[in-house]
Amino acid sequence: MKKIIPFLFLVILLFSCNSKKDEKLFVGLIKPSLNHLPFDIGLEIGTLDHQDFIIKYFSSGWETNEALVSEKIDVAIMPFTYIWTDISRGKKVKIISFFERESDGIICKKNIKNINELNGKKIGVLRASTLDIFAEIFIENNNVKMELVYFRTPMDMASALQVGEVDALSFYVPSIFKFDDNFKIIYWYSDDFPLHPCCDIAATEIALQIKLPLIKKFLAGLQKSISEMEKSPEMAIETACTLFSISRENSIKSLNHTKYLMNLDEEYQAFERKAIDKMIEKNYMETKVKDVYFKIE
Repeated sequence: MKKIIPFLFLVILLFSCNSKKDEKLFVGLIKPSLNHLPFDIGLEIGTLDHQDFIIKYFSSGWETNEALVSEKIDVAIMPFTYIWTDISRGKKVKIISFFERESDGIICKKNIKNINELNGKKIGVLRASTLDIFAEIFIENNNVKMELVYFRTPMDMASALQVGEVDALSFYVPSIFKFDDNFKIIYWYSDDFPLHPCCDIAATEIALQIKLPLIKKFLAGLQKSISEMEKSPEMAIETACTLFSISRENSIKSLNHTKYLMNLDEEYQAFERKAIDKMIEKNYMETKVKDVYFKIE
């Protein structure tokens, strides 16, 4: 009997730990990206509760996506292209809201004067990401011929531009502002597509089944955070400075080129579908899928 009691205590303890784990939402974030700023601010000002979440940081969208499809996290903020590709491959994930808008552009060597001079140049992209697809759309729309060079991480991309392996990058804030005076931003994708989605909020289907109340709370908290950022832009600027180790000037510039707008409105669903046509053309996907969005009431 004495041997059984410690064993039962251990079983109860393990069950208790697992229960507490199930009561939290595992959130995946791309650490160098500004796409999760409203989440960070929400934790800071109390529109989101630390006790509801276990946060997992990743260095790229690719790594974040791998964690999502393997169900190591419940929700993630990441480029929508990954999610569409996942669903086309039968992965059990859904887009539950658009989130970060705009934020991406092309940075190049300073001696390139205009977008026509990008003709014949090399541009670095993250394979199968929005940065990849937006660059393709830019090339097509502006009749510029560029060679796409593929990378796995933003750090690899930045190094390649600095050492001259590529002439330009399809890149994102705030990192796009961290280059020195030898480089300049020559184009923003929002110039042609204002408020276009870049990073969406995705969730696993199992999380939508067993953690829906937490996901609803998560989305409601994010919406409140966005409202508070709009009321107090100075707070958003200062928080971005602190969290991303950037200057006040670069924080302001980053937020000027980043919008946060939630929902699943038809206009921007159509934009994503246009981008997905390019994904199919590049053989990242075999066919377009329909059941991508999951609207949470």
